[in-house]
Amino acid sequence: MADPFILSLDESSALYLVGGKAAGLAEALTAGFPVPKGLCVTTAVYQQGLDQAGVDATAIWRKLPDLSVEQRAQELAAIQQLLLDQPWPAGFPDDLETELTRLGGDSSTKWAVRSSATNEDAADMSAAGLYRTTLGVSPAAVLQSIRDCWISLWNERVVQYRCRSGADRPCPAMAVVIQPMLSAQAAGVAYSIHPVTGRTSQVSINAVPGLALSLVNGEVTPDQYVVEVYDDDHRPFRVRRRTLARKRRKLTATPGGLQEESIPEPEQQQSCLTDKQLFELTRMSKRIEVAFRQPVDLEWAWDAERLWIVQARPITAVRPWPSLTNDECEWTRANFKETLPELPSPLGLSFLERFMEAYIVTPYRRLGCTVPEGLSSVRVLHGRPYLNVTLFYTLVMQLHGNPAFLMEQMGGEPVMFTPSVRPLGALALVRAGVGMMREWRKAAKQGPKNFAAMKAMAERYHYDRIQNLSVQELAATLDSIGRWLDDHEVTFAIAGGVAQSLQALGTVLPGWLGSDWRELLNGALQGQGTVVSAAQIVRLAELVAVAQQEETARRWCFSEEWTARGYRDAVHGTEFLRLFDQYLAEYGHRAVGESDIMSPRIADQPDAVLALLQGQVRAGVTASPQEMLSRQAQRREQALSEIARRFGRRRHRWLLFCWWYRRLSRFCALREENRHHLMYYSTAARHLLLRLGERMVERGSLAVREDVFYLTLDERIALLDGASRDWQSLVRRRREERLRHEALQVPDTIRDWEAVVEQGARSSDQGREGVLRGIAISAGVARGPVRLLRSTADWERVRAGDILVVPVIDPGMAPLFGMAAGLIAEMGGTLSHGAIIAREYGLPVLVNVPYVTSLLRENEQVEIASSTGLISRLVS
Repeated sequence: MADPFILSLDESSALYLVGGKAAGLAEALTAGFPVPKGLCVTTAVYQQGLDQAGVDATAIWRKLPDLSVEQRAQELAAIQQLLLDQPWPAGFPDDLETELTRLGGDSSTKWAVRSSATNEDAADMSAAGLYRTTLGVSPAAVLQSIRDCWISLWNERVVQYRCRSGADRPCPAMAVVIQPMLSAQAAGVAYSIHPVTGRTSQVSINAVPGLALSLVNGEVTPDQYVVEVYDDDHRPFRVRRRTLARKRRKLTATPGGLQEESIPEPEQQQSCLTDKQLFELTRMSKRIEVAFRQPVDLEWAWDAERLWIVQARPITAVRPWPSLTNDECEWTRANFKETLPELPSPLGLSFLERFMEAYIVTPYRRLGCTVPEGLSSVRVLHGRPYLNVTLFYTLVMQLHGNPAFLMEQMGGEPVMFTPSVRPLGALALVRAGVGMMREWRKAAKQGPKNFAAMKAMAERYHYDRIQNLSVQELAATLDSIGRWLDDHEVTFAIAGGVAQSLQALGTVLPGWLGSDWRELLNGALQGQGTVVSAAQIVRLAELVAVAQQEETARRWCFSEEWTARGYRDAVHGTEFLRLFDQYLAEYGHRAVGESDIMSPRIADQPDAVLALLQGQVRAGVTASPQEMLSRQAQRREQALSEIARRFGRRRHRWLLFCWWYRRLSRFCALREENRHHLMYYSTAARHLLLRLGERMVERGSLAVREDVFYLTLDERIALLDGASRDWQSLVRRRREERLRHEALQVPDTIRDWEAVVEQGARSSDQGREGVLRGIAISAGVARGPVRLLRSTADWERVRAGDILVVPVIDPGMAPLFGMAAGLIAEMGGTLSHGAIIAREYGLPVLVNVPYVTSLLRENEQVEIASSTGLISRLVS
C-alpha cells in the first residue's frame, strides 16, 4: 500500500513519513496538550518529486562531503532546480485545498508552513533553524512554500551540519507541517531544563511580543526568565530571574500577511508574560517533559485566550543536571570580610580557593558527604571573594546537623533557597562520626607541635635570613612548606569541634535556660585567658599603662608634632620600647586583612598600632590589664553561677553542660591559636615571596618585588619554570583592573549570581578596556583571536580556533561552528535556533554584548568564560 501524501497532525506518528517536527506535535496532541490543528504533507510527495527527476538522493548525499565547495554548490543548485520544476502528483493540489478547508481555512486564512525533515528534532541532533519556515502564507502560496521547504534541505549549511554530526547518517527526507496562523500576543521558546547548566529544577523561557520568528532567528533580544521548580508540590514556583529587554517592534499576523509594528515607548520594557502565564508555561513544559520521557524544547504562542504549543522536540547537547550549580547557590562575604582586605591580591585569592578546597571541602568528602560536580566553595566578583553558603548548608544537612548554627559561625544572612538534601544513612553517619572524632583527636594531639613548627618557620625564614637564597632555593623552600601544610593542616577538625559543641549546647540550652541562653553562654566563655588573640588586648593595655607612667614615652605621646616615624629613637632605652618589641615578637606577624599574604604585617608597618597607643595615652585611658582580666573573669563566674542556678537540682544537666562547655572552650582556644600560628606560616611564605620578587626584578621579569602578589599560584610556578610571557604587562593589567574594582560596590550577599553578573554587564563600565560582559548561552571557556563577521564575505577569513564576533547568531553560520573556538554576539536569546546549534557543537557563546563588533579589533586575543559572562582582552 502506497504511503499517503497528506495526514492530519494527530495521525503523524511515523517518523520516516512525517519527520521530526510533525512527529513531536503528534505526540504532544496525543498526550492532550494544546497544539493548533494542522496537517502534514508527507515525505512521499517529496520522494515522488525526486523519483520523477531521476535523482538518487542517497548516492548524492554520500558523495557531497567529498566534493569541492564549487562542485558541491553546483550539485546542490541542480537538485534545487529539479525539485522546483517537478509537477505535483495527480490530484494532490486539490486534495490539499480540501484538507485546508477542513481545517477552517478560506481565501483570507493565513498559514504557517514549517519544515519537518526526518533528521530534524531528533534526540541526538536538532537541526534547529537549518530548514525553511514561512509564516503568513496565503492559500495561493502554500504550494510554493512546500517546495521552499524541500529545497532548503539541499543547502550547504545542511551538508556541513551533516558532516559534523556523522557522515554515516542516512539521507534525510522532507515532510511539511501546515497550520493556521495564530494571532499571537506573545510567543517564544521554553526549555524544560536550564539550557546552559542543565539544571532540571529550572525552566528557561524566552519571550517576545507578537510572533517568535525574530527570536528563533536570533535577530532580537527577548525577555528572558528562569523559573524555579521544586520537588514537592507544597512550595509554589518562583521566578528566579527576570531580564526584560527593550522591545521596539513586534511581528504580527494580519489579513494582509505578516506586518511589523512599532511598540509605544511606555510598553517597550514591559514584561511579555505575567507571572501567572509564566507558571502555566512552566507547568506545561514539565508535563510535556514527563510525556516525552526526556527534557524538551518548546516553541509556544499565547493568543488572546490560551497557550498553544507549536513545536516540541527533545533537547540536544545539554545534559540534564539534577545537582546544584554555582549560579543557583547563595554566596556571602561575611566570613571572608573578617580576615581579608576589601580587594585581596590575585595570589591571595588563588591560595584561598586552594585552601578551601583542600582543607575544608575535601575533609567533608572524606566523611562521606557528596559535593556536586562543578560546585565550588569560593567565587570572585569584582575582585571580592564570596563563600558558598548553600554548599555548606547541604554538607551540614547531610551530617544531620542544624545549619542555623553554621550561619552563626560564618555570619551573614540565612539561606533563603534551601535545596533538597539527602542526609547520610545510619551506617554512613556512624562512619562519619568515627572519622570526625579521629580528626578531633589529631587536632588536639598534633596542634601544639604544628603551632611550634609554624612559629619556627617564621624565625627560620625571616626576611633578613634569606637574602642569599637563589631563585631555585626560594622556589624549593616555598614548595617544601606547601607540602608541610598539606600534611599538618587542622583547621577543619578544629572548626568541626567548635561547630559540634555549639550545636550540642544550642540544642538543649534553650529549653533548659530560656531565651537568653546564648547571652549566658557567651558570658561563660569570657576571661578564660586561653584565647591567644584576645591576649593581644592585654599586651596593648600594658603598653598604655607603661607609657602613661614613663616620662620619655609620655612626652613623646604628647608631642605636638607627633609621628610614628622614628619612634625607636624617640623612646630609646625605655621600658615602653622593650615591651613594644616584645609585643611585635608575639603579634607582629598579625595584620589587618591578614589572610591575604600581600597584606603588610604589623611588624612591617607598626605605625597604626603606635597611633592607637598614643591616642589612648593622650585620652587618659586608665584601665589596667589586671582590671580587664578581673572584670572578664567576674562576668564568666556570674554567667556560670546563673546557669547552675537555673539547672537547680538537675545535676545531670550541669554535668552534661560542663562536658560540652569545656570542649567548646578548648576548641575555641584552639581555633584562635591555629589562626595565630597560621599567620606565622603566612609570614614565612610572605618573606620568601618578597625575596623571590626581588630576584625576579633582577631578572627583568617583574618591575617591583610586590608584583609577585599579582600572580596566581600556578602563574608563580610557570614564572619560575621559565614560561615565555610578558609578566610585567600581565601585572600591569591586573593593577589597572584592581583600580577599576575599587570604584565598584558589591553586595555582601548574592542570591542570584547570574543576575548580578548581568547587572555588571549593563553598567557604565561596559566597553572600557578589558571590561566586556555578556550573557552565557552555552557553557565553557575559550581563548583565541577575534574574527569580525558582518556578512558571508567575511567567512573566508575564519580559521580554526577563532573567536567569532557577530551582530547576531544566524543559524546559517552553522558551517563555521565546527572551526570556531567561541562566539560573541551583540544580541540574542538563550533559546534561539543559533544558540541551540552552538550548544550542540559545544561552542562557548556570550550574547547581549552591545557594540562588540566595534569594541573588539580583528585578530585581538580574547578569552570568554560562561561562568562569569566575562570577555577578557589578553595581552600576549
